[in-house]
Amino acid sequence: MKVLHVLANSPPDVNGYAVRTQMILENQNQLEQIDCLGLSSPWYPDRDSMVDEYNMNGVQYLRTLHPSRKKNSKLSHKLVKFFTRNPEAKSLTKNKENKNKKFILLRIYDFFYYGIFKAGRAIRHFFRIGWKVVEEKILIKYFTKRIIEVAKQNNAEIIHAHTPYRVGLPALKAARKLNLPFVYEMRGMWEETAVANGRWIRNGPAYRRFQNYETKVLRKADSVICISETLKKEAISRGVNPEKITVVTNAVEKDMSKKKSKSSSLKSAIDSLKLSASTKVIGYIGSLREMEGVDLTARAVAKLVEKGHDVRFFVLTGNNGQEELRALCKKLDIADKSTIMGPVPHEEVPVFYDLIDVFIVSRPDTRVTKLVTPLKPFEAMAMGKAVIATKLPALEEIIQHEKTGLLYTPDNLESLVESIAKCIEDDDLTKSLGDSAKNWIEENRTWDIVVKNSLKAYEFAKAGK
Repeated sequence: MKVLHVLANSPPDVNGYAVRTQMILENQNQLEQIDCLGLSSPWYPDRDSMVDEYNMNGVQYLRTLHPSRKKNSKLSHKLVKFFTRNPEAKSLTKNKENKNKKFILLRIYDFFYYGIFKAGRAIRHFFRIGWKVVEEKILIKYFTKRIIEVAKQNNAEIIHAHTPYRVGLPALKAARKLNLPFVYEMRGMWEETAVANGRWIRNGPAYRRFQNYETKVLRKADSVICISETLKKEAISRGVNPEKITVVTNAVEKDMSKKKSKSSSLKSAIDSLKLSASTKVIGYIGSLREMEGVDLTARAVAKLVEKGHDVRFFVLTGNNGQEELRALCKKLDIADKSTIMGPVPHEEVPVFYDLIDVFIVSRPDTRVTKLVTPLKPFEAMAMGKAVIATKLPALEEIIQHEKTGLLYTPDNLESLVESIAKCIEDDDLTKSLGDSAKNWIEENRTWDIVVKNSLKAYEFAKAGK
């Protein structure tokens, strides 16, 4: 069956969303029953990576250009293009004359927007909100037409959309227009992530609006895929029929531990750590969003240093948040025992796990962290690392305490310190946890295994049409 995956973003981006996308599509294409391709959204006008069509390991990604990236004749698209005030979003047809013209128009816009409206900040605030709602409606209609176009051109038999509703809603409209089965994949709760990161207030207008649209798409989908049992329960609590929900968990590449690309950054990391025979490295690989709670790991390392342990703190991440974490390490007096680096290409990441003795997932206790499973613990476990994680429902799906890892009391520094100390003082325990974790992953959580569950979701969706 021909499956069109409709996506917020995709490779060559290397965030968790894009990595899961690539692994699902790549492994689906290896199944006899499925032939799939991806279509990315227009929601990221500033990303040059979402402009050109892209092929990765045989997976084809088509694009939906934001109006700011193309020459548009429709008035609504011209408005979207004009109000997308992002210097990085360069139209493919823009020449110097057009740039100068837009510069003048933006100065006029600035005069009215920041001059007249500056006297009333509330008016400016509501103007911005009002425009965002209008822009969303314009782009959803625009995206819907693009999905219909691509589905027809590629003879799609199923439309499979992925979180959030700004992707799901236009894909649902397109599927209904074409009378095709519609599958919606619930990967997380973006409204709760916004709360955890301090951008939104729970049950505030933006939060409620986002959640209502998500629930609408979930209920109207012919079949729903969730990435965890905890998210499945959340979907059921919103009125989704349990029978139409299939769980397709996060996973890792088969034989990931054998696929280690060389990295030019590895030597500098080793030199920076200044390792001795007795040194233990406490590590984390992933983003530094507030909801990851990596600051608690830094505080735990500081406590261990105070107690006389020979430990180092290693973090491989993107650019965002590095300076803040370095500042915290300096404040905790562990700057000389910390190495915070990155980013590196995704294919180079596995080799850095060799530097880590104990991998920490110190997520705080929030609604989103209770429900959504991150990708990184799977990778650390696949690499045979002892993993210590917060005792949260989503993480308890992955880690069996004292068998495939250790779980500590949420938001409790002493509990985390005690768990780390238990590992670094007992090499046999560390090895046992790592070996058990690796075996469990290889038997249950590789992409070639979990992707087969998507067939069940597709068959249910087809039967319901």
